[in-house]
Amino acid sequence: MIKVANRDFTRAVNQFNILNRIREAGRISRVEIAEQTGQSRASVTNITAAMIEQGLIREEQSGDKPSRGRRRIMLALNPDAAFVVGVKISELQVSFAVVDFIGDVKSSLIMPIRVSERSEEIVADFIEDGVRHCVKDAKLNMEDIAGCGVAVSGFVDSASGTCLWTPLKEGQSLIRQLLAERLNMDVFLENDANSVTVAAQWFGQGKGVDDFLVVTMEHGVGMGIVVNGNMYRGHNGIGAEFGHVVMVPDGEPCRCGKNGCIESYVSDGAILRRSRAFLSRRRGEKPDLDQLTIEDVTAMAKNGDAGLKKIFREAGTILGQGISGLIQIFNPQKVIIMGEGVRAGDLVYAPMRRAVKKFVNAELYEATEILLQEWHDDDWARGAAGFVLSELYKSPLDCIRRAK
Repeated sequence: MIKVANRDFTRAVNQFNILNRIREAGRISRVEIAEQTGQSRASVTNITAAMIEQGLIREEQSGDKPSRGRRRIMLALNPDAAFVVGVKISELQVSFAVVDFIGDVKSSLIMPIRVSERSEEIVADFIEDGVRHCVKDAKLNMEDIAGCGVAVSGFVDSASGTCLWTPLKEGQSLIRQLLAERLNMDVFLENDANSVTVAAQWFGQGKGVDDFLVVTMEHGVGMGIVVNGNMYRGHNGIGAEFGHVVMVPDGEPCRCGKNGCIESYVSDGAILRRSRAFLSRRRGEKPDLDQLTIEDVTAMAKNGDAGLKKIFREAGTILGQGISGLIQIFNPQKVIIMGEGVRAGDLVYAPMRRAVKKFVNAELYEATEILLQEWHDDDWARGAAGFVLSELYKSPLDCIRRAK
C-alpha cells in the first residue's frame, strides 16, 4: 500500500504537470491533457476539478464551432489566481511591474535614482515606496501580492538570495533582506539576465523551446542559458557571465576590473565612453560631452557620422565573435537578443550577423535562429516578476532538489 505522504506527493507532481501543460498550451481540453501527460482521464478530471475550486484554472468554451453538439470545454489559467511584483535595479533608475498569474502587466512604473550614490537602506526605502505605489495603481492591496522578484546585474546566487557582486555597489548586497523586512513578503533575488530569460521561456520567444540563449544589452551585457528546458546557472549559481569574457587582451577597461571584456566594447556605457573620447579629439565645434547620451550618439551614427559608426561596428563585430563561440558550444535553437541596446539596430547587429556567419560552422549557423526582441520599458521588471511566477509554479521535485 502507498503511504499517504507518497500519495500526496504523487498527486502534487501530477497537479504540477497538468498546470504546466495548461500554461504552455494557453487553452487545452481535459482529453488533450490526459493524452499529453499520460495520466488517466479520471485523474485529470479529479485534479482539474480541485484546481478550479482553488481558483488556479478556469473553464472556457472552445471558439471552434463543432459540426454537432456543444462546443468543447477548454481549461485555461485563471489570471487572478496570483499577483506578483517585479523590480529591476539599474544604475540610474528602478523599474517596477505588477503582473498576474499568466504574466500580463497590470501596472508599471519607472523611478529615477542614482543607485550607486545612495546607501542600500535608502534604496530599499525608495523601492518600498515604488512597490506600494505600483500595487495601488493595479487596484490591488499588498496582501494580494504573492511575492516580489528583484533583478540586479552582477553575480547572484539565486538559491540563497545572495548578491556576491554588483557594479552598483561595493561589497556584498543586502537588498533582499532589507526589502523582505519592509514589504513583509517573500523576496526573490535574481541576476537580471536570468530573470528575463525565465520570462522569455514562460511568456516570450523561448516558450516551447528547449535550448536557447538570451543575450541582454544595456549598461552591461548579460546572458541566460536554457538547456533541455532548464535554466543553467553553473556550479555555484553565478555562471553565464558572457559580458565578462575577455575578447581583446589588454583592451578597454571593464567595470568588473579586467580589461578587454565583451561588455567593455558592446554595452551602452562602453559605446558612450568611447564615443565621448572620440568626439573630444575632433576638431571644430563639439557637442556638450557631459550631457551626451547613448541615444544622442546612436542618432548621430545613424545620421552618417563615420567615426561613431565605426565604434558601433567594432562593438557589433566583437559581439558577433562572442556569440559565435556560444553557438559552437551550445548549439542552441535560438539566440534572443534583448534590452535597451537593441535601439542601435543595424549599426551593431549587421556586423554582428556577419561575424557570426564568418566564425560559425555552416551547419550550426543554419540551425540557429538569431532574433532581436523589441524592448519595452517594463520588460526588465516583468522579467523579475516572471521569476517569482516560476517559483510559484515550481514542481515538487524541484523543491526537493533545492532543499538538499
